[in-house]
Amino acid sequence: MNLSLLLGGKRGVWADAENATALMNLCLRHGISHHGFRWGEDGSVFLEISLLSAGRLERLCQASSISITMLKEGGLPPFLWRYRKRAGLILGALFALVLIVLSTRFVWSVQVRGNESMTKAQVLEELKSCGFGVGSYIPNVRTEDLETRVLIASDRISWIAIHMDGTVAVVQVIEHVTPPEEEDRTRPANLIAARDGQIELIQLYRGNCLVKIGQAVKAGELLVSGLYDSATLGYRYTRAAGQIMARTEHQFDIEIPFSYEEKLYEERECREIVLNFFDFSMKIFKNSRNEGVECDIIKEEKTWTLFGRYTLPVGVFVTEAIPYRTEAAQRTPEQALDLAYSELESRLSTFSEDVQMLRRDVKSEWTDSSLILHCTVYCIEDIAVQREFEIVD
Repeated sequence: MNLSLLLGGKRGVWADAENATALMNLCLRHGISHHGFRWGEDGSVFLEISLLSAGRLERLCQASSISITMLKEGGLPPFLWRYRKRAGLILGALFALVLIVLSTRFVWSVQVRGNESMTKAQVLEELKSCGFGVGSYIPNVRTEDLETRVLIASDRISWIAIHMDGTVAVVQVIEHVTPPEEEDRTRPANLIAARDGQIELIQLYRGNCLVKIGQAVKAGELLVSGLYDSATLGYRYTRAAGQIMARTEHQFDIEIPFSYEEKLYEERECREIVLNFFDFSMKIFKNSRNEGVECDIIKEEKTWTLFGRYTLPVGVFVTEAIPYRTEAAQRTPEQALDLAYSELESRLSTFSEDVQMLRRDVKSEWTDSSLILHCTVYCIEDIAVQREFEIVD
């Protein structure tokens, strides 16, 4: 939307295909600016001009025998004239306009970029603790001082840059990354089996290996000892380390009943509306009906923008509920099988990238009330885990 047309008034102009080109040439020759130009599918043309130019264009078209249609007027002047006898409404509109103009000296919204483990709300809370946020007076904002205060106060942000884009504060952050704790090699440890398996490969870095390739081991069994027993040097301790690759099996049993409870949703209803203006909140609607009924709750934040660019400091939080009731329903065998395989894929997706799946055997068991999917997955994986032990004199 063009601001000058909104404040000064506008009028639409339409011409059919026969007069469209002549109209555009006429505007070009006489320097009549226009906005909102668009062609119709039939070759007609539509454009918007200011109210000051409307009378001139109409006279020029009559003198040049160009047929046009002047459409309805729009913008602020026609609106004020239409409601000239309702002074309260006009004053309210003017007050709102003045309020919008004055509010451009305040921060309307804050955009956060670069955050990964921190949420936007957490970053905004860090800024708020340093005296900055929605509603801050822009002329008083000293970004360099603000950035320094945030870095001193926050133990989660290692770098921050703040710049103002009109009434929008754009905040770029880099989070502080805590380096992983280094392994304390002074504490002795063994390697034990995390699960049952048959050993396929041994890569030993430190320790006294107690197993060999081809050997079957049980979960919890000692694989590599951190204790050396030497006849000449006596007992020595170390922190056992290495990879013990083994052939393992994972068993999944997934049962899908044929009978289940189905949700049947009813019409959505509004439960609560909260109006936000800058940093102030006010509840303007609350519906307490049917609060004891089972519902799915949906919360949505609605905001508006000015000219499609600036986010207004006004928004509403709407809480809606979708009541539902449950009814007994039946799955077909085909639906149960599809659901079981979907659940199986979901469970397999949780495997670590270090686990190499060799094959899987799947068997279906059908009963009167359910389908049971039995799946055995054969893998190659590292089963060695460190377990520290205390040295007792």
